[in-house]
Amino acid sequence: MEQEGTLRTSHRETHAVKRKPAKREVANAARELVESCSRFGPIIRQRLDIERMKQPLQKGVFYVAENDGQADPGFLVFLPRQAPVFLQTRPKAPPPCTLRMRTSQVLGEGGGTILIATLDSVQHILRLEDVWMWRGEPIFDTKGYSARRAHLREFVERHWIPDARLMGGITTTILNPVSLEVGIEGKGSAHTMDLIPEQAGRRRLWFQVETKMVAQATREPPHGATQSESAEPAPVQSGTATARPVDKMPDIYDIYDEYGKPFGRASVQRFAVSQELRDIKGSKKVRFEYRADFKGYEIVGVI
Repeated sequence: MEQEGTLRTSHRETHAVKRKPAKREVANAARELVESCSRFGPIIRQRLDIERMKQPLQKGVFYVAENDGQADPGFLVFLPRQAPVFLQTRPKAPPPCTLRMRTSQVLGEGGGTILIATLDSVQHILRLEDVWMWRGEPIFDTKGYSARRAHLREFVERHWIPDARLMGGITTTILNPVSLEVGIEGKGSAHTMDLIPEQAGRRRLWFQVETKMVAQATREPPHGATQSESAEPAPVQSGTATARPVDKMPDIYDIYDEYGKPFGRASVQRFAVSQELRDIKGSKKVRFEYRADFKGYEIVGVI
């Protein structure tokens, strides 16, 4: 099934989404399920202390999610025989609201399913990011991010049909994180960044982009080198390449030119392309394009 959502959109509404409050008994049931799905409590992320940034990042693998807006992530709860409920547990959060989504009833099996999502009422975007409970089974404490993302893929491919009109103009997208190295070195227009641990049971860390530790664009050239000598070559804008999957990084590929020389790392933004790539074993011939808006390559098709 082809999915139309991507991480980027040029569409911007001039008014915020009007949220429909969930019924009290439904909201309470959703909150109870959220509070029971992790022994660490219903806290999705915590702010990263920039002065002590190096120490926590040395403990395991992290992925980077860029956040264009200022909305905070929350819990998207699928209860048995109820419309999905979006809620946040932070102080002064908006009341839980219902969303009109075309989803399978099996998500309510075992008590329910909980996804992590960001609902940006200003940009009219619902971004699906993670899974904390799958059909009654709490998995945040026991499965790493890559394994939980496999459940997110199953949700997209088998249990959900995108319908922006039914959602009242809200476009649903899927988070495609990048490696820590690519994300921190990037020069995108993100407002904040989330660092998502691969390890099970660990909270995300977030920080404002203005305080990033790495800023290649402002680095001075090495001593004795001219500006032109130290400048990086312009990236190839589009073409064909050989793609090889990066271990433990879903939908991320190293890309190689016709001589077998690596020249970058590319992400997959569309689930239709992601599914096609998974059906091919080993190296894959792909079409790529350079995306200036996030300073990186995107695989746009399979040859």
